[in-house]
Amino acid sequence: MEPWEWPFVALGGLSVLFILGSIIWGVFDVLREDRLDQTARAIWLVVMFVLPLFGIIAWLYAKSRLAAPNTRLQFVSHK
Repeated sequence: MEPWEWPFVALGGLSVLFILGSIIWGVFDVLREDRLDQTARAIWLVVMFVLPLFGIIAWLYAKSRLAAPNTRLQFVSHK
């Protein structure tokens, strides 16, 4: 392996570690969520394992929607 290839190998290894760490965090985060029933947890876990990066991004989006289901963005005018 040439010396100029080492940064690419290191970057690839760090990317793999980041994705694996994200999946592990996402699994534990889904399992700890009290507002999900068992079926929803199972579906989220399958999505995270089948489509790892998309599953994590979708979970981050959906988790914020779970926190406040009936809130809307309201504009307040200051006079």
